[in-house]
Amino acid sequence: MNLLIVPKPLFTDQMHVEGYYMAAQYGNAILESTKSNPLDRAMDSPFIDFINAVGLSALTQNKPVFVPVTQIQLFTDLNRNIVESAEKIVLLLDDKIALDEVVLERCKHFQDLGFKFATYFKGKVDDILPLKQYLSYVFLKVPLTRLVEFSGIVKKDFPDVTVVATDISEKPIFDQIVMHRDTKIKLFDGAFYKVHIPSNAKQNALSPLKTNYLQLLNIVNQDDFDFQAFTRTIRQDTALAIQFMKLVNTASKARTEVKNLNQAAAMLGQKEIKKWVSAAVNNALCVDSPSEITRLSLIRAKFCENLARHFELAIAQENLFLMGLFSVLDVVLDMPIEEAFKMVFVPPQIHSALVSQSGEYYSILFFVQQYEMGHWKEISRVALVRNISIDQIHFAYKESLLWYSDLINIDVDQADL
Repeated sequence: MNLLIVPKPLFTDQMHVEGYYMAAQYGNAILESTKSNPLDRAMDSPFIDFINAVGLSALTQNKPVFVPVTQIQLFTDLNRNIVESAEKIVLLLDDKIALDEVVLERCKHFQDLGFKFATYFKGKVDDILPLKQYLSYVFLKVPLTRLVEFSGIVKKDFPDVTVVATDISEKPIFDQIVMHRDTKIKLFDGAFYKVHIPSNAKQNALSPLKTNYLQLLNIVNQDDFDFQAFTRTIRQDTALAIQFMKLVNTASKARTEVKNLNQAAAMLGQKEIKKWVSAAVNNALCVDSPSEITRLSLIRAKFCENLARHFELAIAQENLFLMGLFSVLDVVLDMPIEEAFKMVFVPPQIHSALVSQSGEYYSILFFVQQYEMGHWKEISRVALVRNISIDQIHFAYKESLLWYSDLINIDVDQADL
C-alpha cells in the first residue's frame, strides 16, 4: 500500500486517552507535492482497510477512532466494509465537503446506523452550522493563540459537541490551555505528553518498586547474564513473572511442558529474555505515566527493529528494539534522560542516540519520531535519500502494530508460575 498512516492519540486535560484520529500521507510527500491527492477521489477508504487489517486493540486500544471521510466516500456503502462496531468509528468529514441537502441526508443515514460525526472549524460558524444535529466533535483548525477564544465560539452554537485542539507540541502550551478559565477544549492532540524532561529539572526519588525494575533491567542487559539472578529478581514481582510466562507460553508449542521460571528462562535463551523482559519491565515502569507511553514505547521499539535493514543496520536489530523501548525512560522515571541512563546499563550506541542524539542508531529513532508525529515531508526526504519505498515503511509500521496486538492479547495461567 502506497500510504503512510499513523493513529494520533487524543488526550483529556487529565492526560487520559479518549480516542485516536488517523493521519495519513499518500505516496512520497515530496514527489507527490504537485499532484492531486488520489485519496480525495477514492471510493473505498484506505483507513477502513487499515483498521480492519490491524484491529482496534492494536490501533487504538479499543478507543474510538476518527476516520477521515471525503464527499465521494460519504455516498458509498462505507459501513459494509467496517468490521468494527459503528460506535467505535467517528466519521471525520473533510472540510471540502459541500454541506447541501443531499450530503446532510447521507449524514443522517450514517447517524442512524450508529456512527458519530466530527468536522473541522476554521473560524466561521456558518460554515459548519448545517451539521449541528449530527456533530459530536469539532476539531479547531485555527491559530494556536486563538484556540481558547474559538473554543468558546464553537460551544456557544454547538453546546453538545466536544471541542478538540490539534498540534499541541509543548507541555507548557497544553497546561496553559487547560488552566485558562475560558477554555472549552476537552481533547488535545500533540507530542506534549512525551517531551523530554530538561536536564535542569528536579530529580524525583524513585520508589523501591521502580528500583527493583531497574535492577532487573541491568541484570538482563549484561553481555552474559546469570539466569538464576534473573529468576530470583523476577519472582519478587508477580506481574512481571506473569508477563514473562506469557512470552514463554507463546514461544513453546508444548505449553504444559514449561513448569517453572528456571525452565522457562533456559528454554527461551538470553537474547529473547533481554528483549521481552525489557518490554515487560518498561511496561511496569510506565504505571505512573499515561498509558499511551507504554503503547508508544512498545510499538516504537518494534518499528525501530523492523526498519533496521532499510538503514543498513540489520545486525543491530536487538539493540534498536531496546533503543526504542528505552526512548521514553526519562518520562517514565520523571527525571532528565542523562540521569536516567546513569541508572540503567545500555550499549554505547543506544546511550549516544538517546542522551546525545547522535550516532547511526539515532537516524532510525529520529525517523520513527517524525513518523509518529505525521511529519510526512521529513519521512519522504529520508525515504528518498535512503531509497526506502513507501510500501516498505507502511509494512514495517503495520507489522509493529500487529506484533503489539499479539503481545497484549496473550493469556497465561498463573499456575504455570
